[in-house]
This record gives sequence, C-alpha cells and structure tokens, in this order.
Amino acid sequence: MNRLLACTLFILAVIVTAASCFNKGRSEGALPKNVSYNFHIRPIFSDKCFKCHGPDPGHREAGLRLDIADSAYAPLRDTKGAFAIVPGKPELSELVNRISSTDSAKVMPTPESHLGSLTSYEIALVKKWIRQGAKYEPHWAFTTPVKAPLPE
Repeated sequence: MNRLLACTLFILAVIVTAASCFNKGRSEGALPKNVSYNFHIRPIFSDKCFKCHGPDPGHREAGLRLDIADSAYAPLRDTKGAFAIVPGKPELSELVNRISSTDSAKVMPTPESHLGSLTSYEIALVKKWIRQGAKYEPHWAFTTPVKAPLPE
C-alpha cells in the first residue's frame, strides 16, 4: 500500500511539474514579437469564432465573417457605427470588446455556444495582432514554399 501511494504521489508530482513548464510561456508578458494570423490567430478563431462567424453561410450569425479580411473590417450590420476589427486600434474593435466582456449578453463566444471563453493569453494575442495591423494571411496550403538558406 505504501509503495502504491508513493508511486501515485510521484506521478502526480511529474504531472504538476510538466503542466507548470508547459504554461510558463503563456503569460501575457511572453507574447510573440510579431503575431501571425496563420500561426497564432487563425487557430483561436477556428476554435472559438468560425462556428458562428466563419465560411458556412448556414450557421453565420450577424452577417459577420472573421475568416475574410474584407468582412472583418466592414461596418457591423447590427451595431451602427461599429466595426469588428479596426486595424491598428484594438480599443475601437468590437471583437476585442466582445471577447473581453464579462457581460453574458455581450460576451463572445456566447455561453450557449459551449465553445468556452478565450483565455487572457488568447485575448492578449488578438489585441496585439490588431494593434500590429490585423494582417490576414492566405492559408499556408495556398502559399508558395520558400527555400530556407543553407546553414554555413
């Protein structure tokens, strides 16, 4: 019994240590210097936003598509004078207001969607991406590969 308890405690200690190591780089101070739409933002939008604001017109809410720059930068249909994304200005971007909100009537994704809220790290990434110009990138499958220089 003592040996089983010792093994269980050891395994628990390993799991806790591994989890803390994994999350070390996820603090807001550890944001990447340049935020990439394809590498950082598209996965967040895919997990939390595209269900209601993606390419499927049958499930699209409020006429907003976040997978296409022209739609994301356009005036919002339901909120007069507002824009989902204002490149360079996260404070004017309704997207930031919604993902940061604690009001269940405003927050995105909605609690009814069961998609879960964005983490503080994900919100910080989206804000930094918008501050850096909210540049959309074509999907990696549609870009020409570039050969890396050979090491010396």
